[in-house]
Amino acid sequence: MSVESESSAPGPAHLLIEVMGVRWRAPDGDFAVVDAVDERGDDHVLVGPLSHLAEGESAEVWGDIRLHARHGQQVHVSRVRVQEAVSETALLGALRAIKHVGLQGASYLLERYGTEVLAVVDRDPGSALRDVPGIGPARIGPAVDSWEQQRAGRALRLFLDEHGVPASVAGRIQRAFGTGAIEKLRSDPYSLTLLDGIGFATADALARALGTPPDSDGRIDAGLRHALHEAERDGHCVLPRPELEERARRLLGTDVGDRVDMLAARGELIVDTTTGGPGAPPLVADARMDAIERRLATSVRTLIEAEPVDLLKEEPVRPVAGAFVPSDDQWDGVMQVVAHRLAILTGGPGTGKTATMRALVDLLQAGGKHVRLCAPTGKAARRLSETTGAEATTIHRLLEWVPGEGFVRDAEEPIPGADVLIVDEASMLDAPLADALLGAVGPSTHVLLVGDVDQLAPVGPGRVLEDLLASGAVPAVRLTEIFRQAAKSMIVRAAHAVNEGQYPPTVPGPDDVRDFFVVGQDDAQATVDEIVALVTRRLPDHYGLDPTADVQVLAPMHKGPLGIDALNTALRAVLNPDGAVVPGTPLRVHDRVVQSRNDYEHELMNGERGVILVHDAERETILLGTDDGRKLTLPVASADTLRLAYAMSVHKAQGSQVPAVVVPLFTGHAIMLTRNLLYTAITRAERVCVMAGQPRAIGLALRRRESHRRHTRLAQLVVAPA
Repeated sequence: MSVESESSAPGPAHLLIEVMGVRWRAPDGDFAVVDAVDERGDDHVLVGPLSHLAEGESAEVWGDIRLHARHGQQVHVSRVRVQEAVSETALLGALRAIKHVGLQGASYLLERYGTEVLAVVDRDPGSALRDVPGIGPARIGPAVDSWEQQRAGRALRLFLDEHGVPASVAGRIQRAFGTGAIEKLRSDPYSLTLLDGIGFATADALARALGTPPDSDGRIDAGLRHALHEAERDGHCVLPRPELEERARRLLGTDVGDRVDMLAARGELIVDTTTGGPGAPPLVADARMDAIERRLATSVRTLIEAEPVDLLKEEPVRPVAGAFVPSDDQWDGVMQVVAHRLAILTGGPGTGKTATMRALVDLLQAGGKHVRLCAPTGKAARRLSETTGAEATTIHRLLEWVPGEGFVRDAEEPIPGADVLIVDEASMLDAPLADALLGAVGPSTHVLLVGDVDQLAPVGPGRVLEDLLASGAVPAVRLTEIFRQAAKSMIVRAAHAVNEGQYPPTVPGPDDVRDFFVVGQDDAQATVDEIVALVTRRLPDHYGLDPTADVQVLAPMHKGPLGIDALNTALRAVLNPDGAVVPGTPLRVHDRVVQSRNDYEHELMNGERGVILVHDAERETILLGTDDGRKLTLPVASADTLRLAYAMSVHKAQGSQVPAVVVPLFTGHAIMLTRNLLYTAITRAERVCVMAGQPRAIGLALRRRESHRRHTRLAQLVVAPA
């Protein structure tokens, strides 16, 4: 096997190597640093998707030789093909990797079956492994499963390599599709686009390698569906047809117009020519998302057109004395709920949304009515319960999610025991969740949506609260008066200033609570050091806070010197340097983590945070302590949805608050900096908010609101159903 570039010089490399040892395996199950020797006897350090390699194994690798300033010469591997294990060392390594086998069991198998041991185990793993010392009836099942996974992994990597798919994605594919991954990919190579971190280009490369022509109907159809699904990830429910066709054309390199009509004729896409307005292009939606938006609009219309239920036996008396005396707008918010089946209460920090909800709850409960309260996240629900004195729950728990089946509560079995339903943090409602919630409202229940419409739009598709306000059809009260006690907080004043496009005040008045600071640092590394000091030492010491649970860094972007990834690395190095690694994940015991997408089975929703308390290696589980006080036992395999959360995105922090918030300021984040983002970050802080870095980045954010318009139809469908 030749080397295409001299090992002493940077450039492409193609090597046949034997693994001498594994220096380090990343907990994510893919990346590794490997010591190897090539066929000429030259030593190499390989880095890349090599964690499946074991000492003694031979492999053919392709990559680039690079000179690292600290670690010297390395081969960065992009493609690897494992050779059949033949040496004793390689065979022992493969056998030791089987769960419950270990070195003693591997030696037993090798001695008994010789160099044909892998083929023997492949033919009948149950029989071959049952006699291994230490494997009894309780362990034979996991051992066989472990072998089957290894066998499937080897076959998958060979299959991907033969078809030109990078080895780095093999681990994610196997975790998602299991032992049937190859059959899945042969039948539907574009299913790869459903996996996080694997784009259409990779799926398309596999499909083309399997013989799919570039102008095939199946390829174009997959590209169109992918373009719409990517648009949903950007928050859109629909796309104007020209924009969809242009997105798909860039993706596919071919015209797609005819296929839009064909998919529409089959009912897979919906072409809407009625809601865009005069002269506007048709709007195109995935059939599933079209049904969600239309169903949600129907639920809204049903509520606003329905006669209100007589909630109170007599005209309520507005409080004029006592602990809470409502303003005109606050009392109007209370009365809108009494007078209408659906109402909205919105306003910024310090305007009394919580006090208004508490007054409404007190009024209704005094009259013997049942009030149910909910919020999108567990942390928000717990805070809602504390501030109103009434029990609150998450929306998913309210709707009684059943794994594998969906929500129990719907139009046929509506939410029970609710004369009034209060939904807090309603700005976080995306279209699918709002559809499920309002579709499960009973025939006599009144609903109040409470939220700050100036916060960031929800992570999922749609902008429900904003659209309902824009429709003008839903009775709504916007609180604008900042109450005197709240006005003393510089956090509150800073938030309102940013929302109005003004630079936040940093100099306190004589009666102000100094809880908002801007710390200038022009250098990126100096800013990282400043943030680490603030989180780990200065804020906890001054305010008596737990640096892991009570201080949260909120950043606009993942990449870059002041991105979420870099900050998580720097913060974990101080806050959890010695946590035990959870094998197969990038996590450690005692890590601060955030859920990255909804896990309905374990009732762990996107954005919910917690700390990994325990790793049980025998049961392959972790114990997660969530911020809302729960303790969840999760399979390690489910931990791929958890991310480090010493630093996290502002979007992920919606619906929750923490005592201290630190926001990095960096002009390199300009593409993401908006008023809404800074406003949302500031309003997450309960006791103190510190912005650290380049103050001129604030000016960049103040000049822009949301970075892009969301294409939705809810407002139009509510007032003029198609």
